[in-house]
Amino acid sequence: MLARRSFATVCCLTILGLVVVSCAPTVAPTATSKPGVPPDAKAPTAASKPAASPGAKPVASTPSSKPASTESGPRYGGILTISTVGDPLSFDMHQESSQRVEQAVQLAYSNVTQFDPNSPEQVIGDLAKSWEVSQDGLIHTFHLYGNVKFHDGTAFTAEDVRYSFERQINPPRGVISQRRSDIAAVDRVESPDKETVKFVLKYPSSSFLSAISSGWMVVYSRAFVEKKGHMKNDVMGTGPYKFKSYTSGTSLEYVKNPGYFVPGRPYVDGTTFYIIRDAATRLAAFRTGRVKLTGPGESALTPADAEIIKKTMPEAIVTPYPSNTRAGLTLNTQQAPWTDARVRKAVHLAMDRQIAIDVLGGGYGELGSFVPGTWGVPKEELLKMPGWRQPKDADIAEARRLLAEAGFPNGFTAKALVVAQKRFEEQAVYVADQMSKIGIKVELDVKEMAVRTALLNQGAFSLHPTNAGFAYPDPQNEARWWAAPVGDAWGMNWQRYSDPKIWDLFEKQSRTLDPAERMKVVRELDLRLIEAAAQPVIFWRDDLLGMWPEVKNRGKLIGMFSFQKYQDIWLAK
Repeated sequence: MLARRSFATVCCLTILGLVVVSCAPTVAPTATSKPGVPPDAKAPTAASKPAASPGAKPVASTPSSKPASTESGPRYGGILTISTVGDPLSFDMHQESSQRVEQAVQLAYSNVTQFDPNSPEQVIGDLAKSWEVSQDGLIHTFHLYGNVKFHDGTAFTAEDVRYSFERQINPPRGVISQRRSDIAAVDRVESPDKETVKFVLKYPSSSFLSAISSGWMVVYSRAFVEKKGHMKNDVMGTGPYKFKSYTSGTSLEYVKNPGYFVPGRPYVDGTTFYIIRDAATRLAAFRTGRVKLTGPGESALTPADAEIIKKTMPEAIVTPYPSNTRAGLTLNTQQAPWTDARVRKAVHLAMDRQIAIDVLGGGYGELGSFVPGTWGVPKEELLKMPGWRQPKDADIAEARRLLAEAGFPNGFTAKALVVAQKRFEEQAVYVADQMSKIGIKVELDVKEMAVRTALLNQGAFSLHPTNAGFAYPDPQNEARWWAAPVGDAWGMNWQRYSDPKIWDLFEKQSRTLDPAERMKVVRELDLRLIEAAAQPVIFWRDDLLGMWPEVKNRGKLIGMFSFQKYQDIWLAK
């Protein structure tokens, strides 16, 4: 439920003695692309299957080739302008996890399957025109469109799909596979002919289709990647838009792909992402019309922005939606004092989640546990549990007792690694305020996003205010935050928390096909993650989308990573 609540006083976040330790410069990629060759396209008639969710039942559905808009359009032409808060860390969708990357790169690529932009609870085809599943659930065979071209004019084949997934399942040296845990059920990928690809699973998986439909699971050209060595500096796919130019700190520009395999798409001539770090400047860009559509996540409108727009631009569209993002705190469990579960639990108990919703979310947000939506511990149960219950007196007393028992009766000082961006900085101040109530003093170490991510991957930090975004609303998407290391690479398990029972439960829930039984496994898993207190959840964010009235057919939003290809949007003028 999206409830608009009054702001709590911001002074509760004022902390004397916060120390900003350092700032580092941003690191930005460069990109190149070549003109594409139009293929002989045919209209998609993809078979549809449901995304995994509690109680989901198989349905048959074919996406309409017409937009869902009730306007008299669509019409062609114009440039869609979108705001984003910072430079992509790189352009490699397989190795990155930041929304800044996915938002600004996904529109150049295609997936095997995707979530339907107008009914995002359903999985439909993208490069796959149809598919079938073997009776034992172990083999998923996808039949691909022929005559699809990459933007450099080369032919797309099933081998490109096989290579793209093998690159994530068994990443070559130097490649960090951020979503390896999402496709842990896949044993191997086969390409028996140019238009057929087979995923052979180790076990039937309830989350497989959802996982491969995530916007991150893009298909690369094998020949292009092998020629370049990586995709950090290049954007070259089969998607509706082709890369045009990138100016660090200013903009990324794309032009429509005239050879896109979906007939008649995209509608607009191009898409420009304006990189605007300052929140006030982003608001001004929207109000003046330089930006017609606000980006998701960090780039979304703040509640204060939304109030200004409602008062001064009544014709503009402001839409709140669940971002499928949980704000939390990552504690490096391989560094003292976070090696001690008592210290971690004390921090978990200290967090006042309702203050976070009121102040950080401006009243937009929900209490929640680790897994999204109806999978998680119900709100009425959470409100009875330590850490979520109100009032906080008992939690604060227990937190102080735990710290004293762990040898810190007077608290200690910790350094927080913080992204140099308003949303993260505000979250860090909130965390520092809450931890000060139990005697822990927090110093803020502010870094640019690229530097911060490198430090997280290296384990060179103590604690970090985190926003964990779900690419699809399924418990399997949580697995990447807890996956076992591969060698000395921990992936997105930044807290470096090692628990074979957690790993077993993630695999068990993925194997469990009956929704009711799977719910029981997920509940056990959720409670164990809470008990570990390695990445305490603060609250689940709701985002606010701003859109000018001429932007049509944006699609239904179910998270900050949803529907980023923009192929169906059209401009009324």
